[in-house]
Amino acid sequence: MLNSLAFMALNKRIWLYGFVILEDEVHLLWEKQPDWKARNVRQMLLKFTAQQIKHRLRDNRSKELDQYKCHRHDRQFQFWEPASFTVDVPDRSTAAEKLTQMHEAPFTSGICPPGSPYPYSSAAFYHSGEDPHRIMTHYHQYFPP
Repeated sequence: MLNSLAFMALNKRIWLYGFVILEDEVHLLWEKQPDWKARNVRQMLLKFTAQQIKHRLRDNRSKELDQYKCHRHDRQFQFWEPASFTVDVPDRSTAAEKLTQMHEAPFTSGICPPGSPYPYSSAAFYHSGEDPHRIMTHYHQYFPP
């Protein structure tokens, strides 16, 4: 998932303001860049990531791939829940609230103890400026005061 987000951000398709990747869900705060406003960037991200998951499971000869088989005419596997959704974030305070919820998710879900670093999150970017993949944009740039 991080590779997919990096591709989208580095190729100027999105501005990525925040993320958290958990065992069974992903939360993103992002915006399409102007040249991509008319395109379905979300669908591109989900499709590309699903392909990466499928290839990784297939390359590792994992039996886990069978768990994702589906009986739809347009695909062999279903990696994403069909009911995934988006929520508009209208202002800076809502963005800050969503980021806080995302960054607390690894602790509230019990993945790691509170206060410990979680590598699959943008929390370090907002706490210490760390951005090892060079994919983050501070949400203040989009949500002015």
